[in-house]
Amino acid sequence: MQTIRENIEQGLGEKRIGPFAHALLYALSLAYGAGVRARAALYHTGIIRSKKLPCKVISVGNITVGGSGKTPMVVHIAERLSETGLRVLVLSRGYKRNGSGTEVVADGEKVLLDPRRAGDEPYLMATRLDGVPVMVGTDRVEAGLCGIERFSPDVIILDDAFQHLRIKRDLDIMLVDSRKGFGSGYLLPRGPLREPLSGINRADIVMIKGEGGFRLPWSVAQEKPVFRFSYTPKGLVGPAGELPGGVDRLRGRRIAALAGIADPTSFFQTLERLGAVVTKTLAYPDHHWYTAGDVERIKKEACGAGLLVTTEKDLVRLDVHGLGEVPVAALVIDVDVEDAERFLTLVRKKLGLQGS
Repeated sequence: MQTIRENIEQGLGEKRIGPFAHALLYALSLAYGAGVRARAALYHTGIIRSKKLPCKVISVGNITVGGSGKTPMVVHIAERLSETGLRVLVLSRGYKRNGSGTEVVADGEKVLLDPRRAGDEPYLMATRLDGVPVMVGTDRVEAGLCGIERFSPDVIILDDAFQHLRIKRDLDIMLVDSRKGFGSGYLLPRGPLREPLSGINRADIVMIKGEGGFRLPWSVAQEKPVFRFSYTPKGLVGPAGELPGGVDRLRGRRIAALAGIADPTSFFQTLERLGAVVTKTLAYPDHHWYTAGDVERIKKEACGAGLLVTTEKDLVRLDVHGLGEVPVAALVIDVDVEDAERFLTLVRKKLGLQGS
């Protein structure tokens, strides 16, 4: 007979582990949780004070590890606010970048750093955003102040910053992947939670990605504005730019699929829904920087397909020149927010900008 824990894990699609590993990881998660709660309490009581920046601040993040659509959502919000005439600055810590300190990835007119120095996600945001500066910095207070001095933004958007309590924010947006939800409900390292579920209370808006059956706890759903959003394939881009024909050129075509993201299976399924005949799938860890050996393996595996299709984030980390004659393209994804105008109105209202 299955235990309650086994039923939960099976229902959520998580791998089961042995009792010893579970006990060890559970003990570590208790210690991790104690540290997270202590840190939150220090900020809540004012023993450690958050820094108020002299402009509006939006945080976009999640409560679990792994992908939930943060980068595309940051791009979406930055574009929509910029379209209303606001000066927007995007600020990221630049996960796994080779650079250090505070740096400008893009000044709103041109991209200034390469992908390795900027980090794959900040670089991608910089290439997608027109007229919006993008900066990286481990110390985001310092980076924010530098950005304000240089660009005078009306709004700073903090990428992946739900747990970054050092900066006061005017709006906290929390994302949830409907297929994964909150996983097993365990904290790291036993489960996927970065902090206890009570952290949801800090969110001003909750956004659910996808059409899965996931539902927020009733009490949360009654108190928080909730919006659903999805990914919409927009087109294909190659090393030299946008490819003609868009996603229609995938229909009926034999392809190899490559993804080094948090949820590669979802990407592969998207390609199949677009009508592609996926003959080979290649999955790598999230934020993986491809080595020469990786490129050789990819070239060998993809040589029988008519096209190698990957994600935008992977394209900036992949040495396409090493692939030789293998044609490669990235699927361009946009965010589609249900009731998008109401969402934008609510964002502006919570920022105190509804009359501007």
